[in-house]
Amino acid sequence: MTINKKRLLSTFIDLVKIDSESRNEKKVAEYIKNKLKKLKIRYDIDNSHIKTKSNHGNIIARIISNPKLPTIILSSHMDTVVPGNGIKPIIKKNYVSSASNTILGSDDKSGLAIILEILEIFSSKKLGHLNIEAAITTCEEIGLLGAKFLDYKLIKSKEGIVLDSMSPERLVVKGPASDFFSIQINGIEAHSGINPEQGLSSIVVASEIITKIKTGRINRNTTINIGKINGGSAINIVPGRTTISCEIRGHNERTILAQLNKIKRILAATEKKYKRVNKKFSIKFTKERIYGAINLSRNSFIIKRILSSCKDLKYKINLVETGGGADANFFIKNGVNTVNLGTGMREVHTKNEKLLLREFYQCADIVFNSLLERVN
Repeated sequence: MTINKKRLLSTFIDLVKIDSESRNEKKVAEYIKNKLKKLKIRYDIDNSHIKTKSNHGNIIARIISNPKLPTIILSSHMDTVVPGNGIKPIIKKNYVSSASNTILGSDDKSGLAIILEILEIFSSKKLGHLNIEAAITTCEEIGLLGAKFLDYKLIKSKEGIVLDSMSPERLVVKGPASDFFSIQINGIEAHSGINPEQGLSSIVVASEIITKIKTGRINRNTTINIGKINGGSAINIVPGRTTISCEIRGHNERTILAQLNKIKRILAATEKKYKRVNKKFSIKFTKERIYGAINLSRNSFIIKRILSSCKDLKYKINLVETGGGADANFFIKNGVNTVNLGTGMREVHTKNEKLLLREFYQCADIVFNSLLERVN
């Protein structure tokens, strides 16, 4: 028994035809639950929707083969980015793409299809395998919210695989932490035509601050991005408040702290300068940790399983680091050593998105073989 490629592709096509932009995952969740019921696989729905504001919770399914064997979690997310409604997939010789003016949704319905195929194979009980949990999450595309608010009391696994990356020849074992930070400049409002001298423009000060903050790639493993600016109330009012929304990502906590301290010094000097003009002027800095870093040992159980499986299958695979975040970051934060394996998706979040079929099947093979009891 092995992967049924025809069934796997059919499941993927079914999934991408179901609208499921973030916070609207209910219909795809119903499809998945119906599959699980037919296979007589137990599952739970958590209460994450209360915090994520989705119309459905995370799905946690499980197949227990042998309580003495390790349990491995497989995870993918149900939501897509926009435009993700009315997707019409086209199957080409070597790939699947979208026929309409939308994304394809291989991110991450390719991962979902693989998980459902794995569960279907092992639900027959004809093959010895490790115990399997499947955490199928919501709201990944809007801040990893499903994984962030997943009920980890329902999870027994200590090792896992997230299927949410590009090539199955890349196994992500290292990734950055991410902090969002905002800079709120509180200037002084005044009428721009009658008494502009009495005002202090928060937008002008914001532009001064922005020119002093180094952005882009700071070093090999650290990036800073100024993503949004919001300020002013009307074109005839000297703007009183402007907020700069930013992000820093990095693999090294000391580097992150050092960069944030540099920015704080810029803000302190700017605030001191403009308080001389008006004592009511102020700058407020706030920071929120979005997710922690990934840094798994090559000797971790799940990495050794996957490397052994790829060797048996004669597939190339490299341990790599990434600059992006995934649900794996939150699994690791909650004590589950989790790698991220590619499914063959390309040009994700664009209307040129594709799923490369050779790599799609290759990923499924790797996961299947890694879960077999015979793999050392």
